[in-house]
Amino acid sequence: MLKLPNHLGFCQLKLLHLLEVELSNEHLMSCLFSTCPLLEKLILGDCTFGTMTVLDIASTSLVYVYLVNYRGLSYSNCNVKISCPNLKVLKYGALMANDIIIENLFSIEVVHVYFFDVDDTLKEIGMLTYNMIKNVPSTSALKLCMVSVRGVYQMAHEISSSPVMFYKLKSLKLTVGTNEACMQAMILLLKHSPNLEILNLFSDENFGWDENWKLHDPSESIVCLESHLKLIQLTGFKYEENEMELLRFFLKNARVLEKLIVVWADFACISKKASEVVLKYPKTSSHAVVTFLDVNPKPKIFYRHNII
Repeated sequence: MLKLPNHLGFCQLKLLHLLEVELSNEHLMSCLFSTCPLLEKLILGDCTFGTMTVLDIASTSLVYVYLVNYRGLSYSNCNVKISCPNLKVLKYGALMANDIIIENLFSIEVVHVYFFDVDDTLKEIGMLTYNMIKNVPSTSALKLCMVSVRGVYQMAHEISSSPVMFYKLKSLKLTVGTNEACMQAMILLLKHSPNLEILNLFSDENFGWDENWKLHDPSESIVCLESHLKLIQLTGFKYEENEMELLRFFLKNARVLEKLIVVWADFACISKKASEVVLKYPKTSSHAVVTFLDVNPKPKIFYRHNII
């Protein structure tokens, strides 16, 4: 348990990393963050919050905040409030907090979101994810887990009608299934990221999509595919029909594509045959180079940590 004096302040502290610590006094924690004038990096790993109802992180010096908890329900009964005008990197990996309030993130560049929640909270996760990302329109790199992506699908109507555009977003990384929910959410994010240059998809479990649903309506414009998207990496592909349809879609519609990298799943023993099939797909970008890679098996926990 972290016990702090009523009056504190570490005038030279630049890094604070707390691991498996109980933080029980929200007022003192708030004072700690605000009275360390040089604090740049904050990491809270598997911390618990006792009776705290708000984790309030307000600092003009913080540039990196990483909140992660694989072990318990710590954040589920707590509001997280972050107000850091010079923050550049925000990473959150835990169960969904009661609420995540983001303010004054004027300098944010990188946002990673990973919720360890079950499907019955998808609507709530979608709303929380949407509220988070719409308040960081200046971010250049966004990374979302599959639960977040499926939650975004639940908020599709609200996002479609939103004026928020991610004009500065250059890199988008998503864990997805090649199913209707994830693919529609991906298309939605592409439409709202007109200057996107790099797209990285990790294909996880696939649930199939309705046979009458199309990946994309050709009459609707996706600006980044037409003028900016240069690099696409697709990892964990298994030569499934929906995945191959996605490959065909990108080769057909990414007009300035320079490199498409396909990393076959470790159990895709037919990767050679699949690669030959992909090479026969028509390419709109005449200078696009398609590369195929095989990966060694990695435990699932590798991907869980890597997404954050």
